[in-house]
Amino acid sequence: MAPVSTSDRLAFQTLRSTCLFAQADGEGEGEEQPNGEESSSAATDILNSPAFLKRKLEVLQSDIAKVEADTEEARSQLEAGKAEWGPQLDALQTEYENIQQRFNSQSNKGDSMAIVQVSREMLKVLDNYDRAFGVVESSSDAEAEIEAKYRATWDVIMKALTDLGVEEVNTVGIEFDYEIHQAVMQKPSDEYEEGIVCEELQKGFKLEDTLIRAAMVVVAA
Repeated sequence: MAPVSTSDRLAFQTLRSTCLFAQADGEGEGEEQPNGEESSSAATDILNSPAFLKRKLEVLQSDIAKVEADTEEARSQLEAGKAEWGPQLDALQTEYENIQQRFNSQSNKGDSMAIVQVSREMLKVLDNYDRAFGVVESSSDAEAEIEAKYRATWDVIMKALTDLGVEEVNTVGIEFDYEIHQAVMQKPSDEYEEGIVCEELQKGFKLEDTLIRAAMVVVAA
């Protein structure tokens, strides 16, 4: 079916208006104007006539065809845009994800370094406690109570380190590892073979794969 032209639409609208209001304006000289009921009835008959309804259907079909054509054109433009800009959008999305990963990695690394620095300072305090525990002996109940309070504080600090993810370095009974152990001396051992850590002098600590402090050890000779 050929598309309905603008002139056809105007003619259709003019025909409808003429049918509805012809009697009011007067179409024939000397003719009597019909009353309101007759005019309304005539207009209804015209609007329901096969010719009018056929013309109305043609207009609707033309409108639908135009909408479908516009939709198809928009779809074609969308597909063309995807073909042109799709790879670039994918590249931008990939770059954004890489930036997010680098940011998260740097953030986690920064957090880990902060934990390492804080842990090293806390370990200095624990070392002082350990030295005091090694030389001070309680000679009264009052002194024993004080020592118990200091040991409770030591436990609190150790728990805080554990909560931060800090772990002790394994020592006695494993092979000496220069990356996590600091050998202070070697001595013969009846219990351990040569190269095995036989004694721990000072605890070492690490945070995942980051060494906070090497353990001071004695290695079997």
